[in-house]
Amino acid sequence: MTNESASSGLASVTNALHLLSMLSSRPDLRVVDVSRQLGIAPSTSHRLLTCLKEEGFMQQARTSKRYSVGPELLRLARHFSSQNSLERLARPHLVSLCRLVDEAVNLQILVGHEVLCLDAVVEDRHDLHVKRIAGRRVAAHASAAGKVLLAAMPLTARQALYSEHGLPSITSRTIVDPDAFEEEMNQVRNAGFATNLGEREDGVHAVAVPVLDLNDTPMAALAVAAPAVRLPKARVPGLVRDLRRTRAAITAEYFAR
Repeated sequence: MTNESASSGLASVTNALHLLSMLSSRPDLRVVDVSRQLGIAPSTSHRLLTCLKEEGFMQQARTSKRYSVGPELLRLARHFSSQNSLERLARPHLVSLCRLVDEAVNLQILVGHEVLCLDAVVEDRHDLHVKRIAGRRVAAHASAAGKVLLAAMPLTARQALYSEHGLPSITSRTIVDPDAFEEEMNQVRNAGFATNLGEREDGVHAVAVPVLDLNDTPMAALAVAAPAVRLPKARVPGLVRDLRRTRAAITAEYFAR
């Protein structure tokens, strides 16, 4: 790709993003509106609108020919609105669970081959702490939260992630063999929870359960993380019970809105 074509491509992306932003102040758009606002030719405006319509981000009225928000943009808006609502609602429950187990508690979602920590509450009564990961992304295959979310995916979708991103080694305990990881996925589905025993960070253990919607599809994962000395395997069953109680409280409140 030449510098000129790369620059042209970036300009098109910028114009498309600005075009979508225009919808925050008006219900629909005409080709001439986009042309004037962005300072581009009507033919370019038409191409941008057509492209966004084909991808589902815009839709066009049959009679007026005006363009408005499309189903894909609405789906994304609902998705992030739901996440924000879940994050706000779950916060006091995370605080209560943190006080109960005296360990770090976090809420995470799957973003491609990584998990994003939406919120985290970290205990402050111990000298030894785990790192605060709120707002960070980490490798899903090496985290307890990531495992419970990956385990719920169809096999073909999970294999597509493997083929594109692989299963990179993060610590000596990280599962990097696809067959071994698939066996781990089976165990996670059967057990209903996942553990991470030093697979993402040496000396740190975690256990997680999925937070399910009304169709039993995971919306997020709820996890407890602690230094390995405070989270041996013997403690996992008790933490799973505490996590499930907290999950039940979150989902009962979430779906009662």
